[in-house]
Amino acid sequence: MHHDEIDRRQWDRPPRASAPDRRVVICSTPRSGSYLLCRQMINAGLGLPAEYFRARTVARLAERWGVPPGDLSAYIDALEAHRTTANGIFAAKIQWYQLTQHPVARERLVERADLVVYLYRRDVVAQAVSWQVSLATGFWSFDATPGPRASGVALDRVDQTLRLANDLVAQNRAWEALLVRFPRPVLRVPYETYVREQSGLLRQMAADLALPSDAWDLPPPERHDTRLPDDVEAAREHLLVQARAAFATTGA
Repeated sequence: MHHDEIDRRQWDRPPRASAPDRRVVICSTPRSGSYLLCRQMINAGLGLPAEYFRARTVARLAERWGVPPGDLSAYIDALEAHRTTANGIFAAKIQWYQLTQHPVARERLVERADLVVYLYRRDVVAQAVSWQVSLATGFWSFDATPGPRASGVALDRVDQTLRLANDLVAQNRAWEALLVRFPRPVLRVPYETYVREQSGLLRQMAADLALPSDAWDLPPPERHDTRLPDDVEAAREHLLVQARAAFATTGA
């Protein structure tokens, strides 16, 4: 499914009167494989994680649930009431820039989480190129469904790649500085490991949450398939080669 589909009413659950039994928060940066993890968790029955703090998602869900505009605390209450699964799990994904825009999410979700998964990429150059391709073309998901584009971003601008890579490095450092202060252990997961061992991470998460075997299912791993148009894929590969050379020279 495309990530916009998770905003639809069909994913709402009967409202809960009590708090979730377990909270899971995915801390991530753009193009870190976090939506792959969200899809796998949904298929496994490990909550209904999504990027609930995207502006358009907040607007859609808040309006449907009758949340006053700008009341993020009430929005989080509504999220937990409508998006907690029958096995008592509430899960959400948060990007660093969303946490800075909505600091209440830190206190209400990240700091209260029973399990925090920090998903990052070791190869920030490849991550930056992927981010740049999405910003330039609007291809954000595994299919060709158009998404938001950024004006002025091009597929032949290595200087833009380096700026995005530096931004990702800064976001990773900010996540690390925050999460190191948490009393609970944080599950730190490199993207490169997760895409190879998807089932292993889901098993680890279920174990860390102390879920009984009949409370979740192990889905098959997804194959890597970006489905980018041929011309976009060719431009991505060329940009990656140039960016690696530039990053090696400048170190930033």
